[in-house]
Parts: sequence; C-alpha cells; structure tokens
Amino acid sequence: MINLSTHSKALLIVLTLGSVATTGAAAQALTLKVEVENLGPMGGVDLTPVWVGFHDGSFDSYNGGLPSERGLEQIAEDGNPMLISQDFLNNLTYIDDNGTPDDSSDDIGGIFSTTQVGTRVDGAIGDSPIAPGTSAMSLFEVTPDDANRYFSYASMILPTSDYYVANGNPLAHSLTTLFTGEETSISFGIGLPGTVDDAGTEVNDFATSAGNGRFGIPGGQTEGNQGANENGVNTTVTAPFANFLNRPANFDTDFANLNFNNETLYPNGIARITISAVPEPPEQAIETTPEPGTLLGLVSLLGLASFTVRKKKH
Repeated sequence: MINLSTHSKALLIVLTLGSVATTGAAAQALTLKVEVENLGPMGGVDLTPVWVGFHDGSFDSYNGGLPSERGLEQIAEDGNPMLISQDFLNNLTYIDDNGTPDDSSDDIGGIFSTTQVGTRVDGAIGDSPIAPGTSAMSLFEVTPDDANRYFSYASMILPTSDYYVANGNPLAHSLTTLFTGEETSISFGIGLPGTVDDAGTEVNDFATSAGNGRFGIPGGQTEGNQGANENGVNTTVTAPFANFLNRPANFDTDFANLNFNNETLYPNGIARITISAVPEPPEQAIETTPEPGTLLGLVSLLGLASFTVRKKKH
C-alpha cells in the first residue's frame, strides 16, 4: 500500500514548485525627492527655481574672489539654469580644486573638463519664484554610487541684480547615508546670514533687477545679462541693498524683511533643502501557471498517491 501521507508531502512540494512566485530584480536607480522651502518672513526675498546637480565631487560652481562663469552669471542675474545645466552634464567644472583659474583654459574663470565614471543628474526645482512660506519639489532618479554621491545647488535671490546662493564647496553635501539606507532624509539651510554672494557680473541697480516686477519696483531687465559688470569677481554680500542704485524712496520701509543677513529675520537661512529617499513600491509576486503537460503530470501523481493496491487472498 502506498503511504498517502508521505506522498501528500511530496505532492505538496511538487505543487509548490509548479506554481512558484517570482519577483523582479532590485531596481538599480534610487528615487530622491528634493524639496526647497522658503523660510523667510512674509515680504522677504524670493528664490528663482533652484538648480540642483548630483555629481562625484568634482563640480565646483564658484570660489570667492574669482570671476563667475557664464552659467553662474545666468543663474545670478537672470535665474536661468540652462547654461549651467549644459556645462554640468558635459562634465565641466568652473573652478579647479585649488581655487585658481585653470592654466589650460582661455576662459578667465577656469572652466575645464573633468573625467567621471557614471552619468551626472541635474534639474531645476520649481517653475516660478519660490516665495516665503511656499515650497517646490522634484523627483530625481540617481544611481546610488560614487558618480552621484555629492549634491550642489544654485539660485538667484529676488529682487536683486546678481545675488545668489550656492555651495562653493563641492563636497559640502554628501548623500552617502541616503545611499546606504542609514538615513531616509537629510536637510540643511541655504542662504544663511553672511553666506549670500554677489556674482560681480552686474552693477547693483534696481533698473536691471530681474525681480522688479514681482516686488512692485518699476523697471527691470527685459532680457538676459543687460547690466554692466560691477567688480568682476564673487564676493560675500555684507549689506544687502545698501549700494543699490535707483532705490525707491520707501524701499527701507516697505522692504524691511528683505535683509537676509538679519539673523532675527532669517535664523535658519533663506530656505531649507530636504533630500529624501522615496521608498520603492512593494514588489508584486507573479504567479506562474504550470504548462498543460506539467499539470497532467501532477494529476497523475495525485492519482498514484491516492491509489491503494490490495491483493486478493486465496
């Protein structure tokens, strides 16, 4: 007599193998959400859409006391991230590692090519100025490896002519803990008091400020890079708007909240950037249907397992 209990266990194993659940391979890319929140007081400064880039630590956007490249100039004067994005994706960096112009380049600011394993990722956060009390976000697919381990940003401050925020140290913001899963998000302030820069590419003049229309100041630029150069190099802003030309008579009263160097008004900076790892959706099990021949074989096994042979006694 065939032991039904024993064969039932064997049959269960066979049935399980015949209807195995399969899951897809783990995704290589990591989805990161980048959010920019303007922390300024109501009536405070705006940020133009924030350019962000993920790189291997080789992209240095500026150094104090050195000239601004055209990509940074377009950010600082016009809030236009297109040129800096093109340079970034072409594996260019604006300042070499020791903070001096690269001798092999004819460009005074020191633009030069870098070599990088992997693909850089960049983009702009928001599609209009980010005002106090508002935020903007975007999602980015990055490969969690050395090619995208560091994060950079740049944005124009409104209503200025060429003031901007950016990280001059390309290694300032590492994403290692996000890549390893030690943390699910990291956050830091930008435009902290005493850290805003003047690109030096345009005389400080409300007549050529890209933010005039939004802040009710007459005039403003009608196209990119209209103003004359100021001093030609990056410097830290020490007294916001103190040296601006064509200042409205009531500027100090109506725009008192624009002083981004005021630690009472901007204790945590102009804005906060938060980078979060977006959890992957649960993987769906895919049931595989046994082939017809396999199914018949299982039925045959079932018949054998339940069949008992008895010999007739004589």
